[in-house]
Amino acid sequence: MRESRFNIWVADGPVHHVYNGVSGATVRVPADQRKPIADFLAGDDQAPIDGVLVRTLADRRMIVADDADEIALLRRRYAETRRNHGRFHLTVVTSLGCNFSCPYCFEAKHPSLMDEPVQDRLLQVIDQKLTTAGELSVLWYGGEPLVGRDALLRLSDGFRGRAATVGARYHAAIVTNGYLLTPEVAAQLRAHDVTAAHITLDGPSEIHDRRRPLTGGRGTFDVVLANIVSAADVLPISIRVNLDTGNADAYEELLARLAGAGLAGRVTVGPAQVVTPAADPAAPSAGYRTSCLGRAAFAAIEREFFAAAQRFGFDMPGLPGPVGAPCTAVRDNELVVGSRGELYKCTETVGNPAEVVGNLLTWPRAGDRLLRWLTYEPFDDEECRSCPALPVCMGGCAYHAMDPRLRDSRCSTFRYTYREQVSAMVGRTASKESGCGPGRAHGHDVSGCDISR
Repeated sequence: MRESRFNIWVADGPVHHVYNGVSGATVRVPADQRKPIADFLAGDDQAPIDGVLVRTLADRRMIVADDADEIALLRRRYAETRRNHGRFHLTVVTSLGCNFSCPYCFEAKHPSLMDEPVQDRLLQVIDQKLTTAGELSVLWYGGEPLVGRDALLRLSDGFRGRAATVGARYHAAIVTNGYLLTPEVAAQLRAHDVTAAHITLDGPSEIHDRRRPLTGGRGTFDVVLANIVSAADVLPISIRVNLDTGNADAYEELLARLAGAGLAGRVTVGPAQVVTPAADPAAPSAGYRTSCLGRAAFAAIEREFFAAAQRFGFDMPGLPGPVGAPCTAVRDNELVVGSRGELYKCTETVGNPAEVVGNLLTWPRAGDRLLRWLTYEPFDDEECRSCPALPVCMGGCAYHAMDPRLRDSRCSTFRYTYREQVSAMVGRTASKESGCGPGRAHGHDVSGCDISR
């Protein structure tokens, strides 16, 4: 037997902790057992090991057979989740138009609303998919999806009714800039089974208003914050802070403002890395002049962000868990549907005609653009194969991995700060057990993608 290649060890006085990315488990190991276990794995049958502990480590995949092929296991996990026809997921762009004018946005906006013929065809696709899928999940997206609220509500009724008829599970979330999320709209969304909202604030008002103004140039911070405060008890809300060199030193002031508004413990917060690909020259990001952070630099700021958030009383993210195929782009039973019925595989390509993989009116019709997504996998990349983050990242962002200009930002930040993240979780767990911790730890999710819009 041998240790897993995906173990991460941290020492905490008389106790060592080992985290394994394949299982997602963490086990406490007395310091005086670390060497005996290593000796036992090296062939010393007389090493004074704790047999129960060794069996626990084996059950959690921290100890594996000598001939175990952990990369093959991950490859199988990736393939099985890529072909999960028991769940159908849609990202639906109800409006490619937007009421904001964010200079780093990667979408070339057009004032298009999803019309009824496209909606009706989408409902027909749902009828077909629910003959085999027992779960339907939806992410409402844009542009700004609440500009297309009529389509969102009509489709929600159709999706929920069809799922209920066949006994399928249904859930939905929304990515919104928050400006139109009034108390009445929040209640309306919840009544239509939208059960989570992801909203961006880029700093205190003077910074946010410069980076995320209305199309006419007026600021948006005060309205968005007021909407978050009123909606937080209606919809679970995660607040994303898009960071680059233009605002990376301002997040503490924002966290203080959020805490002062009574949002600590009521919302989750987390940073995202601004990445400005020039794939679509018509997108605002093509002319964005503020310097973006490299992935390693962003990973370091992410840890500082969460430490500051903890001081202000916000719940902290847990360690990343194991994943299969990591996102819609590489899963064959998931689609991104544009407002005109055009189809994409990655949310970051929405609005770019060069990235369209088909049209809802003629779907399914396979083609080369679709196949490049559905044949992508990270296991032939030696950098990925040797990375401790592989089980929880699975190659990260396929879109960035395919583009040499974006390759630096493809990875999970766990690649750069895995030891710090495990140490932080160990420390929070110890604090909670001693009764002096700041609160529970849980995962922070912004729909699996950290590309800013």
